[in-house]
Amino acid sequence: MEKTITFSPFTRVEGDLKIELQVGNGRVSKALTCGTLYRGFEDILRGRSPLDAIVITCRICGQCGASHSAAASAALGKVFGTVPPPNGVLCANIIQAVEMVLNHLTHFYLSFAVDIAGPPYDVSLTNRFASIKGISFRSTISARSRLLALLGIFAGKWPNTLAIQPGGVTKPISAAELAKADSILAEFIRFLEEQVFGCNLADWLSLKSLSDVEAWLSDNKHANSDIGVFIHTSLKHGFLNLGRGPGRFLSGGELSSHNGGAPFFNSGYYDGSLHLLNETQITEHITYSWYESDSNEIPSLQKSRVYVKPSKEVAYSWCKAPRYAGKSAEVGPIARMVINGDHLALDLVKIAGSNVFSRVLTRLHEMVKLTVQIREWLYSIEPDKPFYVREEVSDGSAFAFVPAPRGMLGHWVDIENGRINHYEIITPTCWNFSPRDSSGQPGPAEEALVGTEVDEGTHYKSIAHIVRSFDPCLFCSVHLLDHTIKLL
Repeated sequence: MEKTITFSPFTRVEGDLKIELQVGNGRVSKALTCGTLYRGFEDILRGRSPLDAIVITCRICGQCGASHSAAASAALGKVFGTVPPPNGVLCANIIQAVEMVLNHLTHFYLSFAVDIAGPPYDVSLTNRFASIKGISFRSTISARSRLLALLGIFAGKWPNTLAIQPGGVTKPISAAELAKADSILAEFIRFLEEQVFGCNLADWLSLKSLSDVEAWLSDNKHANSDIGVFIHTSLKHGFLNLGRGPGRFLSGGELSSHNGGAPFFNSGYYDGSLHLLNETQITEHITYSWYESDSNEIPSLQKSRVYVKPSKEVAYSWCKAPRYAGKSAEVGPIARMVINGDHLALDLVKIAGSNVFSRVLTRLHEMVKLTVQIREWLYSIEPDKPFYVREEVSDGSAFAFVPAPRGMLGHWVDIENGRINHYEIITPTCWNFSPRDSSGQPGPAEEALVGTEVDEGTHYKSIAHIVRSFDPCLFCSVHLLDHTIKLL
């Protein structure tokens, strides 16, 4: 006999999330992921000056506001034809990358690892990872606070920085500030090497496969690091086979090169083979969302009339359902790493697809890669050269993808007569926690939850692991497709 289990609100995630599960014979037979709060930032932008998009969209989220600033700036820059100077590109990259590193660190210690600090896991994990009381938890809060000073130097303030603009960054960096930034980053790298990984970061990045990781664990210093303990716990408790996603990945790439080279992240679509990203293949489905339009499948930037309809009987989420070529796709660090051809990520996906273990490990793996790259960008800044060029507002349409902490973030803008005529945002969580689409296909998180063994005796820990492995942010993901609001 089946029963329905509802988690609302689902805690220790960003925003208002409800998870509804149908359970029969001890396993999840159907899952619904529900965004329960409507916000409508896109509607706020209609009729405003184009540059207001940077001011407003950076307030969508308190953890990834710089990503929204960067996406808005990049889209506007394409419309205006603005080319930022190399220093502007470097500083914008550093701001975005530091925000991503902070998020990845916060996710692991404050969201995910807390769930393994108690039964049925080893008691030693409580001493290490328990909220507030855990030794590693406390030291991480301190390390995170010190790293935030980098955003003070480069962004002026955080969250809600306005430093990133289409013409570069409006906060120049002096030689003295570069030296201070390098010192802060060096201290953070020591923290990663001594507590988180128990090894030199270069040694970690030399690992190419799961078998390499298992061999790496044979060193006691590695095994006793926070990541070593996580890996051992994950393999012991079956996280490698928990919460398997659709096996399709999407990345918009970017963190642009300052010297005309390749961006740090590649764009693409992966379904077992790698394909070029085609933006025209992105559509948003609203069959099971509290919206109504002339069509249930709306191409990106199509200026359709979309209405809010909270009385829609089949709907269960304020999130829309983005699809690529008619299929659901997972976004996030694991998607970026796979599409970038990272050997460790590809091996993990080859062995068991995307799952709780591979999502969390590749997020931490990306954190290391970004940290190392931030230092290279620091050393490339030339304080005596320009950081910003003034942009000239013009009409037109454009879109931009940027790598937000949780995955691919897209902003689309249409400007007419010097004012925003249409604005659209598709966030990472909108991809991962989408409801079903017009064909009834579940979103990635819904698919990952199906088949999960439910053990009420452990307070549904497996459900928590799966949901939090995606690092959802519902604050970012509940936006109206078009600027016409009408309650029906």
